[in-house]
Amino acid sequence: MITVDQLLLKIVNFTAPTIEEIMPSRDSKVLRSLATTILGPRFITENQSRLLLKIFKEHQPKFKEFQEELELVLEAPTWSKLFRPVDTTKKLYISNASDGTPLLTIEFAFSSALRKTLTASTKKLDGLIQVTPGRVYQADLTEKNIVSLVEMLSPLAFEIEEKIQEFHETIKSWSENEIKNQFLLTTITNTNFQKQITADLGINTPLDNNIINDRSKRYNYFTEKSEKNPENLTEKIAQRSNVKCWVNKKEITLDQLIQSVSELKRFPLLVVFDVYDPKKCLEEMKNLEVSLENNRIYNDVGIYFRLDNNPIGKEFNQLIADKGYNAQLDSNTKVVGVQSGKIPKFLLKTDWKPMSVISIGNPLRHSKTAVYANCCDLIIAYTDNEPIIETRNEWL
Repeated sequence: MITVDQLLLKIVNFTAPTIEEIMPSRDSKVLRSLATTILGPRFITENQSRLLLKIFKEHQPKFKEFQEELELVLEAPTWSKLFRPVDTTKKLYISNASDGTPLLTIEFAFSSALRKTLTASTKKLDGLIQVTPGRVYQADLTEKNIVSLVEMLSPLAFEIEEKIQEFHETIKSWSENEIKNQFLLTTITNTNFQKQITADLGINTPLDNNIINDRSKRYNYFTEKSEKNPENLTEKIAQRSNVKCWVNKKEITLDQLIQSVSELKRFPLLVVFDVYDPKKCLEEMKNLEVSLENNRIYNDVGIYFRLDNNPIGKEFNQLIADKGYNAQLDSNTKVVGVQSGKIPKFLLKTDWKPMSVISIGNPLRHSKTAVYANCCDLIIAYTDNEPIIETRNEWL
């Protein structure tokens, strides 16, 4: 007796007439697709078998050359192989990156609905990336991500690793006010904290509200929320909610931005240039020169890259030479300039670290420069348009 799948192969290979000539294209495409799957190593699923029988039944009168065989298979369908098991994988677990860093891993059988759910949650999850298209995603192992993912995926019948469930229960048991009160600036008694602040700012630096608010990200403490809205750029930067932020290049001059960095005692400064357009890079370099001088910064500047030796590149390189922006990197260097995507090796071998980062014209993302900049608690994307990949605050 002929099986359903064997009959399907006979029908799709029949040429007088072809299946495209006797049925709608949607159904003929399904039959050819199922025939291809049957010939492959994995066979079809049970749901696909039901679809195949449904199409046969709907178009039975049109298969005149196969009427007898169709009646038999529709009355008592049999198959030459076992159906392929449906992949129902839905897992949330902890795995390690290549460098050993623990990550939250979301793995599931391909599902456009689940993919849309995760894509829509990009702004809620820190460090969410797609590892395998449509199947495996990873995110940073943080308290925020644990709570978000467990509460998002539990109703979707995900298998969640026991350790993550325990973390979730512990985190949810915390009292937000109780935890925050331990880290209020007015309640911190740890002497190491006082030493770090003094080493950062110097013992003679007055701690105004802007500096106190600004350093809260660096030293992980909370401040009493002010009812007063920020009135200027310095206050807005100081009260930022994230380490990474956006400053609108069309509204704020580089002069103003560097002035705010200075007011917040945020030197040394790392400036990242986009060299994709050399002409624009030269303009940005000239703009930086004027902005530094307007803020009384004339020395201890090192621009550690050069452009190609063409007219624009020569002018760029000569500007650096004329202004003495080729200072050897040491603890006194106030401003360092690098190109996006590259970091000089000597920068990694010294103790010099930026207190703030300004990326001009291009947000830092997925590059060696971005990884290096992560050591800093103030990373500013100074661009014409707000970056759409990461959550940022707009400051005008």
